[in-house]
Amino acid sequence: MSGLPDRVLLAFDLLEPLPGPVLEAMQLLDDLGSSAEQVAEAIGRDPVLAARVLRLANSALYMRTRRVATLRDAVVLVGFAAVRSILVTAVAYDAFARGAPGYGMDRTQLWQHALAVGTVARHLAQARGLGAEAAFVAGLLHDIGKMALSHSLQEQYQAVLEAVRGGADFVQAERAVLGWDHAQVGAEAARRWNLPESLVQAIEYHHRPDELDDPGLADAVHVADALSLMLGFGVGTDQLMHRCSEGALRRLGLSEEEIPLLLVVLADLLAEVASLSSLELA
Repeated sequence: MSGLPDRVLLAFDLLEPLPGPVLEAMQLLDDLGSSAEQVAEAIGRDPVLAARVLRLANSALYMRTRRVATLRDAVVLVGFAAVRSILVTAVAYDAFARGAPGYGMDRTQLWQHALAVGTVARHLAQARGLGAEAAFVAGLLHDIGKMALSHSLQEQYQAVLEAVRGGADFVQAERAVLGWDHAQVGAEAARRWNLPESLVQAIEYHHRPDELDDPGLADAVHVADALSLMLGFGVGTDQLMHRCSEGALRRLGLSEEEIPLLLVVLADLLAEVASLSSLELA
């Protein structure tokens, strides 16, 4: 992506690259000949990463019926695909450190919203034969561009609101006033982490999935974003200004009549997300 404002590029410079142990573990996870021991050994080279992986593997996100005590057990019991999601979650936590004050959200609010959207997106994807763990990662990172645009938005928030009052939705207003919207900037962050193009696309189009020929993951993230908002996860300054796509609901096989019951199911699913508001080590 070219033409990004200098301030946004600076924010990207502060976005740490994936640590060596994560890159090594990711490469092993992509290799069908890798063993659980090899993956666990790579993760274990970073003690903080290892501790976070174990905490997440034992969390409500993965609903383990018995405690996971070792990294090898985590890899074996949750599976390679879920370990990939756990690694991204463990690393992404640090990227949320500054929060997004321009959007009225501190680190905890933004992180809980990210976890909620990822969890709901995974639930929707599982029910519809989409890539469940890919949906989780896309949901987790869907708003990561807000950190880069936050300061610019603080300075020009009134101009953005004026565009909204003129009939634009919030994302259109971001593009009109700031030059880029947070989803486009978030997609660039995902590219810099060398994430698969399908995830990059889901992040970039999570507010406009109808523009894609194959919007499966974007649909899941888009609807998960709306449902998480309904459940009170992540009500920032912009969230009430987004519109939920009827097309996305239809493609996911959801009707308006089903939403209240789905929200009850999701409320139970998300009940323990608040317990992961911090991944700092005690």
